[in-house]
Formats: sequence, structure tokens, C-alpha cells
Amino acid sequence: MISFVKILATCFAFLLVLFFIGTTLTITSQLPIGLTGAFSIVAAFIAGWFSWRLISGQPTAKSLAIIGGALIVGGIFFTLVFLGSMAIIKDTSQGPMIGIFIAAPLGILLGALGGYQYATKFAISDLQNDK
Repeated sequence: MISFVKILATCFAFLLVLFFIGTTLTITSQLPIGLTGAFSIVAAFIAGWFSWRLISGQPTAKSLAIIGGALIVGGIFFTLVFLGSMAIIKDTSQGPMIGIFIAAPLGILLGALGGYQYATKFAISDLQNDK
């Protein structure tokens, strides 16, 4: 059962970040679609890898925890506001922009802080267990 949950959570993180980065880059930049797709897939693999290591209880580097936390929490904030505003208020165009320009940066900041806090706490508990 735990393996199924790990696979499900990793796939969810991968798809969430793939949608988040792909949609944001498509709307806000003039990058070619191939470059947007490649960047989205790389970011999604990083988020999936971090979520797999997080659920497995494996130690992670601080940089991976910060980037992974920022991508996953930023993706959650973006997706909830971007899709939620289109589902609740169907005739407005400002809802998706709030997701891109307010919710996503806020989620990225909170996710990066949470990832740093997790990595710092995990490293401190490892040092205390070694003594």
C-alpha cells in the first residue's frame, strides 16, 4: 500500500508541476513551445524526485528541498487559484492572472521556506542521532 501511495504522490507532483510551469511559461513568455516543454519536464522531474525522496524518508540536500518545495507548493497555489477561479467565476479573465502573478509567487516563497525548514530540521535530527 505504501508503494502505491508513493507512486501516486510522485505522479501527482510531476503532473502538477508540469501543468504549473508549462502554463505559466506559455502565457507569460515568448519561448518556443519545445523549450517550454523541455523546461516544464525538467522541473516536473525535480518535483517528482523530491516527492519520492520525501515520502520515502530519504535524506535530501537543502537545494533539492528548497527547489522541490517551491515547485510543489507553488504549483498547488497556482492550480487552485487558476482553475478554481475559472470554475467558480466563469465570466472573468482576471482570475487566472491572479493565479499567475499573486498565488504562484506566494506559493513559491512559502514552499521554498518550507523546504528549507524541512531540510534544516532533518539535518539537525540526523546530527543528534549520530551522537
